[in-house]
Amino acid sequence: MELIRWNPAYDLLNVHSELDQVFDRMLQGWGFTPRYSDRTGQGFLPVDIHRAADSVVIEASVPGFKPEDVSVTVEGNVLTIQAERDESSEAAEKEYVRKERHVGGFYRQIALGDEVEGEKALADFKDGVLTVKVPLVAKPEPKRIPITVEARK
Repeated sequence: MELIRWNPAYDLLNVHSELDQVFDRMLQGWGFTPRYSDRTGQGFLPVDIHRAADSVVIEASVPGFKPEDVSVTVEGNVLTIQAERDESSEAAEKEYVRKERHVGGFYRQIALGDEVEGEKALADFKDGVLTVKVPLVAKPEPKRIPITVEARK
């Protein structure tokens, strides 16, 4: 079994994003415009991350989204998932008594670390679940060095 070293610095990226959203919502309630106006209406996208034998697998539930509404990018060691949909025309046609489901989009950035090859990531979308597989960097196999015996004179 291989141990996975936890690095708290990788989690800071997600904490920063979450805190920005909390403060933006709070300021909106007081009548201020959010600092990140492009993220207005974007919710936090929860993910499951596990390590397979040869890759890191990220799974995110994006119910109600079509594959063309979802964007997955890798820049450096950061994976970004964005999902956008416009329901303004649908909402205008209905008179809601209660509306609890998130409308708008989702946004999430995940620090991948140095042990992955982000440029080789693959994404799959099935039944409202986005699965991103990011291959691990191949570790060099130990090379056996033959020992030669010199004849003594």
